Amino acid sequence: MSRRLSRRRAVAGIGAAATFGLAGCTSRLNELGGGGTNNLRMATSTSDTSAYQMSQGIAAVVNEKSDSINLDARPSDGAKQSMRLMDKGELDMAYTDTLNAHKIVNEEGEYADDPFDSEIQQVFHYYDIQGGLVSRKSSGIETVNDLAGRAVSPNPVGTAMRDVMMTHLSHAEGADKMDQLALGYGEEASALKQGRADVVTDIRINAQLTPSYVQEQYSIVDDAWLLHWPDDVVESIKGDDRVNGSYYPASEMEGPEYGDRSEEWWTDTVYVVFTKASVPADPIYELLSTMWENMEELAEYHALAGAWADKSFLSGKLNPNIPLHDGAKKFFDEIGASY
Repeated sequence: MSRRLSRRRAVAGIGAAATFGLAGCTSRLNELGGGGTNNLRMATSTSDTSAYQMSQGIAAVVNEKSDSINLDARPSDGAKQSMRLMDKGELDMAYTDTLNAHKIVNEEGEYADDPFDSEIQQVFHYYDIQGGLVSRKSSGIETVNDLAGRAVSPNPVGTAMRDVMMTHLSHAEGADKMDQLALGYGEEASALKQGRADVVTDIRINAQLTPSYVQEQYSIVDDAWLLHWPDDVVESIKGDDRVNGSYYPASEMEGPEYGDRSEEWWTDTVYVVFTKASVPADPIYELLSTMWENMEELAEYHALAGAWADKSFLSGKLNPNIPLHDGAKKFFDEIGASY
């Protein structure tokens, strides 16, 4: 199917509440801009992150190419703050990882005492971060069942990757008895080399990009070993709908030693763009359509945006237990993407 989509017939005439097909939505129209333009407000994370830079690329392309919506892409203090601002009505879209979204929807953790007032819905898969655990081969720590009593850095405190890793490790034997460290990513390589940490992390972005600190890790630790996730642990994880993970070929995730393994299980911290159920379908559909029609330009703004040209990526890894927004559903149906 050609990437070029026919423009929505109805959106060009936006300016009246009836255009949305909703009774009494004049106030919502004004909130989204009114007067012929829908101003969508979106926030991801801090201005120095790939997440924010990608959103700036989306805004630049959409604002140039669409005659019916305008995207205001803003920085924030992080994904959790962005989601809170969206719930308060200060944003129309935000992003977070699917584990945090699960907690929001089910009012778990911090959301038990301070739940969201609005219903969140999924729009599209933004990117994902793969996570592995690395030891020194000489330590004798070979699998995630060997962590009891060991000093482990399961990603920095406060990161979504740590939450996802710890949820995965809750399925392993003895992981609840490990000594959890609070190291920054830039500290992990030296901590592993000097023996201050027995196990540290390895992360990749979209299973393609390797952060510089990970490259440094393998340049100074010559016997780095990627921990194995035993089959029974993986099967238990697969039954946990809070988290995602996948097997990746060793040839695509180079750096640590794998022994005789040709692949290994990695955690997937999946980031998705969310909106509220109250946001009309047409602006969300127009946003996705405009992105799809201009994927080459989006990729020029940030390399990670190139993954969106694959419709299976754009609609992939969404949480099956969280509703898909009607505007996104219409778009994915039109391009033949599964969700």
